[in-house]
Amino acid sequence: MGRLDLYSDQRQRARDAAFRLLAVRARTAAELKSRLLQKGFAAQLIEQTLTDFQAKGYQSDEEFARLFAREKQRSSGWGPARIRRELTARGVKNSLVEKTLTEQFDGVDLTESAYRAAAKKWRSMQGTAGATRKRRLTGFLQRRGYVWETINAVMNKLLEEDASHQVK
Repeated sequence: MGRLDLYSDQRQRARDAAFRLLAVRARTAAELKSRLLQKGFAAQLIEQTLTDFQAKGYQSDEEFARLFAREKQRSSGWGPARIRRELTARGVKNSLVEKTLTEQFDGVDLTESAYRAAAKKWRSMQGTAGATRKRRLTGFLQRRGYVWETINAVMNKLLEEDASHQVK
């Protein structure tokens, strides 16, 4: 087997490995690069594979970020700060993260979004002492990526609801 055949074989193996990784779940370019490096492929070969995949639309950080943000906001109730942390940790460029967050949260009432995430948790802690309940809910919302201003508004709304139920 000649040198060119060996390179062609390595290139095909890298492509196959990348396809298998993408078949499991969408990945950022940084995640794909890291996994291919772990599998022992040369950095130059990985770069060529990524460039080829991006040109053909098989891999896109922009698409990954958009889908990830939408899914996490809708199904997990994550706020902008949590999504920002997670996308950054996955190697998405800051400019793309900010663009994605702007698009995802444009026109979204963050207080209402946080309220939906918090209401079920709040009810589940009904027998818990007041201060402990507030502290736990605050931590819950902080971990989901909401800022103090939003958390405070949600907490006030939940406390008002509790007070109105006790008066009845």
